[in-house]
Amino acid sequence: MKTLLIVGAGGLGRETYQWVLDQEKAEKRWDDIGFLDDNSHALDNYKVSAKIVGTVKDYEPKAGEEVICAIGDAEVIADICPVLLDKGAVFATVIHPTALLADTCEIGRGVIVGPYAIISTDAKITDFSVVNSYVSVGHDVSVGKGCVISGFSDLMGFSALEDGVFLGSGARLLPSVRVAENARVGAGSIVLKNVKANTTVFGNPAKIISTP
Repeated sequence: MKTLLIVGAGGLGRETYQWVLDQEKAEKRWDDIGFLDDNSHALDNYKVSAKIVGTVKDYEPKAGEEVICAIGDAEVIADICPVLLDKGAVFATVIHPTALLADTCEIGRGVIVGPYAIISTDAKITDFSVVNSYVSVGHDVSVGKGCVISGFSDLMGFSALEDGVFLGSGARLLPSVRVAENARVGAGSIVLKNVKANTTVFGNPAKIISTP
């Protein structure tokens, strides 16, 4: 029996659950689906048939189980995924059946790719990253570990995200722009030049609004 455990029962977790159900219609991969969340009431008042079966802290992997980290906060991803790896967890990759992936792109373990996302030629998405709905990842783009790319964002050719970057909805990176580790790009921002590590930028054109 194969089981998928979705880590995080918040908004992205519930979205991921639906995407998994959509994926299951195209290709059956799991016999059971559940959630891991520290809040046992996180699914109260939501129409989700899967249940919260435990917490990340108490989770002990079993044979036939896979996990996917569905949390929309890059800092939390960076905290949780190493803990799960140390426990011996096996990470699944979830790719919605409507996503368009080039034959030459690379997708790491524990990656989520949402509906109608496009990942183009020779692009690389590293472990534990989230590529949300309608995101466009251009040719030769590099996405580091544990990044969160919100819906409708556009990463143009040869642009790059280092580890732990967050892009808000509708953010756009011009060609060859690099966003350094743990930086945050606000929703709707147009990024014309490189962004330094641990900074937050916002606007059109994007400007620094906070630094370490």
